[in-house]
Amino acid sequence: MAEVIFTYDGQYIKIQCNKNQKMKDICINLSNKINVNINSLIFLYGGSKLNLEKSFKEITKENKINIIVYKYENEEICSKCGKILNLKIIDEIISSNNNIDSSLTGIKRQIELIITDINNKVDIYYIISQLKNINVLINNISEVIKKVNNKLNIVKLNDNNVINQNNNDNQKEKILKNEIICIYNKKENEINLLHDYSHNTDDWSEEEKKLYIEGKNNINEENIDIYINDEKIKFNYKYKNNEKGNIQVKFLFNKLLTSTNNMFSECSYLQSINLSSFNSINVKDMSWMFSDCSSLQSIDLTQLNTANVKNMSGMFDGCSSLKSINLYSFDTNNVKDMYGMFSGCSSLLSIDLSSFNTNNVNNMSSMFSGCSSLLSIDLSSFKTTNINNMADIFYRCLSLKKENIKINNYGKKIMDYLN
Repeated sequence: MAEVIFTYDGQYIKIQCNKNQKMKDICINLSNKINVNINSLIFLYGGSKLNLEKSFKEITKENKINIIVYKYENEEICSKCGKILNLKIIDEIISSNNNIDSSLTGIKRQIELIITDINNKVDIYYIISQLKNINVLINNISEVIKKVNNKLNIVKLNDNNVINQNNNDNQKEKILKNEIICIYNKKENEINLLHDYSHNTDDWSEEEKKLYIEGKNNINEENIDIYINDEKIKFNYKYKNNEKGNIQVKFLFNKLLTSTNNMFSECSYLQSINLSSFNSINVKDMSWMFSDCSSLQSIDLTQLNTANVKNMSGMFDGCSSLKSINLYSFDTNNVKDMYGMFSGCSSLLSIDLSSFNTNNVNNMSSMFSGCSSLLSIDLSSFKTTNINNMADIFYRCLSLKKENIKINNYGKKIMDYLN
C-alpha cells in the first residue's frame, strides 16, 4: 500500500491507495472527503500541476507522496502549469527590490500561490515562512531566503498591496507580526515567564555553553517587549504579584531570533502557546525550547518554521502533560541532533513522525525515553544511515509493543533498541 498526504486549507489529509491507482482516482477520493468538486481544485507536485492521468508509481518510487491542494474561484489559471496567476503583487516586490530580482523571479509563482490563501495584509517574512508548507518546492530555496533576508529590512504589504521598503542599514531592523502569545495558570505569587538563564555552566561542554549563551543573548530586554493582559511590563524572566488565575502573556520580538534554546524551559505553569505569528525562519537551535513545561497539554506547531534548525535535542523533554502534538509541518532536513527530544512526555499516547527527514541526524539517544503511555509510533520515514547513537531511544516506553511501531527498511535498526 502507498499513501498520499494532501495539504489543503491548513489540514493534512492522508489517503491510502494502491500504487497502480491513477492519481485522478486518488484526488477524487480527496475531493469527496473535503466536499469540493475536483474541477475546482489545483493539485501541485514538485512545483507543477500534477498529471492526474499518471499512476502513483509513475509519479514516484517512494511509498508516500505529498500533494499541495488549492481551491480557485474566478481566478486566471496558467494554461501551462495550472498555477493561479495574480502577479501584480509579486512584480511590485521585485521592482522595488531590483538587487534580488533574479532570486525572486524564480519563486514568485510559488509566493503568489500562498498570497491567494492568506490575507492581503502580510509581510514578506510571513510569505516566505509559508513556503515551508510546499515541501518539494523549497529544496533549493534556502539560499534564496538568506539573500532575501539580507537585502530587506522592512517589507510589508499595506492595504493597497503596495510595497514599502526602508533600506537604511543603520536603522534597527523591525519585524512585523513577530510575537508569541501564551496562557499561564498563575498558582503562586511568582512564576517563570521565560527561562531565566541563571544556571551554572562551569561543567558544561564548550558547545553546550555556546548554544546556551546564544539563546540568552537572543532573549533579553533589548529584543523583547512583554505584555500581560495587554499591559506592557518591565522585562523580567519572572512575574510576581498576589493575583492568581489565568493570565495572557504576549512576547513581542523586534528582531529575528537565531536561537530559542531553553526559551520556555522550566515554565511549569505555561498552559497553552500560540506560535502562529512567530517568525522563526533564522532559528538554528530549538534545543530544550519547551523542556519541563509540565502543564502544557497541547501545542500547535503547524506555523513554526524549522527549515534552518540543526538542533532539536530535548525540545519537549519533561512535557509530562502533553497529550497531543502535530508535527506534520516540521522541516527536519537540516537537523543533526534529536537527543531526548520527547523524553519524559509520559502522557503522549501516539506520535506520528512520518513527515520527518532524518538523513542528517546523528544522535537519537533517549529520544522517546520515559514516554510510558506511548501505544503507537509512526517512524515510517526514518533513515538511520548516519545515526551514531540510539542508546535508550525507547527506555521505559513500558506500553509500546513492536507491532505498533511503523518503520521502513531503512529504520529496522531502531527495533533493536525496544526494551
